[in-house]
Amino acid sequence: MSDAKIDLPTILMVDDDEKLLASVCRALAGSFNLVTYVNGEAALEWLSENHTGVQVIVADLVMPIIDGINFLKRAGRCAPDVPRILLTGNVSAVPLREAADQAKVSQILTKPISITTLKDVLSRAIKDRQNEDDSEKVTPLIVDGAIDQSDFCTMIQPRVRAGDFARTGGEILCRMPELQKRFGIEQIIEGCRNQPVMNRLTTQLMGIMIDLAPVYRKTLGSGTRVSMNLAPCSINNTEFVRSLAQFADEMREFGVEIEFEIPERQLNMADENFVKNAKFLAARGTRLFVDGFGANKGSFELLRHEFFAGVKLDRGLVGRMMDDQLDASFVSWVVQICRKIDYSIIAVGVENEATALRLREYGVDELQGYLFGMPQPIDELVPSNFASDVFLPQVIVPDAGHDHCLN
Repeated sequence: MSDAKIDLPTILMVDDDEKLLASVCRALAGSFNLVTYVNGEAALEWLSENHTGVQVIVADLVMPIIDGINFLKRAGRCAPDVPRILLTGNVSAVPLREAADQAKVSQILTKPISITTLKDVLSRAIKDRQNEDDSEKVTPLIVDGAIDQSDFCTMIQPRVRAGDFARTGGEILCRMPELQKRFGIEQIIEGCRNQPVMNRLTTQLMGIMIDLAPVYRKTLGSGTRVSMNLAPCSINNTEFVRSLAQFADEMREFGVEIEFEIPERQLNMADENFVKNAKFLAARGTRLFVDGFGANKGSFELLRHEFFAGVKLDRGLVGRMMDDQLDASFVSWVVQICRKIDYSIIAVGVENEATALRLREYGVDELQGYLFGMPQPIDELVPSNFASDVFLPQVIVPDAGHDHCLN
C-alpha cells in the first residue's frame, strides 16, 4: 500500500448492489479510501473497531437484513461525530423525515446520482467536519471513571479451523456500553494507550474471564483456545506480566488455553523489557500472536522473534484479497513463510464463503469473522459445530463493467 493511499480519507459505504460498489471504488480510488459492504451488520462490526479512521458513512435506503435508516441510526450510536449520508430512490416525505430526525443524516441523495456529484458531496462533508469543534477526546480519566462505574463487559467472537470450519475457540473483546454511546471502542482503547488505566481495564476483564472459564469450557470444549488483545505497555511492565502468567495458569486449570495478541502497529522490538517479558510468557507455554499482521508490509522482521507463536492477518488485507492480486499474492507469501518457521496463521474479517475457501487453499490455519459468528456474550453462543449447522452463502462476483452512475 502506498503512502498516498494511506493518507486518503476513508469512506464507509454500504449497499446491497455489488456492481454499484465496484463501480464507485473504481471511479473514486484516487480520491478516497472506500471501505464497502453489502451486509449492514458486518459493516457495523467493522465500524465499531475502526470508528476513529472514518470520515463519512454512506448507506442505501433499501437493503436486506437491516435497512439504511436503521443502519445509520446504529452507526450514529457507534460513531456519533461521523457525517452520515443516505442514498435513496424513494423521495416520499415519511422516510426522509425519519432519516433526518432519527438517523441524523447530514444529507439525503436521490438516485441516480453521478460519480462527480457524489465526490463533491463527500468532499464537502469531510471539509465541514474538519471545521467543527472536536474538543472532546477520550482521556484515561474518563475511562478510569467508566471502570469505577463497572461500565465494561466481554464479548466473544468465534474462531474456526480452516480445514472443516469446526469451532476452535474465540477472541475476547472488551465493550463499554455507556461510554460507547459517546465514543467508538477503538477510540476508547486509543485514548488509553500506554497509560496505567489500560492495565486496570485488562485486570477487570481477566477477572470476568476467570469467572466465565467453566462456561467457556462447556460451550467451546475442553482445551479450547481463547485470545485477548494486549497493549505492548502491558508486557513492558514486569509486575503486570506476572499477573498475566498467573491468569493463564488459572485458565489452564479450567481447561482453557489463553493466547495474547499484540497489535503490530504498536510493537517496538527495540524495547528490551518487552522482549524479556515476552520470552518469559512464551517459556511458560503462553502463545503470543502479532495482531493485524500485514498492515505494514515491512513487518517481516517480527517473524525473527521466536517468542511469537503466530500471526493474525490484518482484516483490511483479508478484505482486499479477493479483488487485489497483489494483496492476494502477499497473503499467500505470508502463509508460505509462516509454514516454514512453524508459525500459526489466523485470518480475521472473513465475510463470505469465497474468501474462506481461498484462505483455506492458501493454507491458513484458522478463520474469524462475521461469516462464522458476530461478537456476542458467551452465554448466547450456542455450543455447536459450525461446519454441520450453518449455511454458507453463495458467492456473488461483481460485474467488471465501468458504470458511472449510481442507480
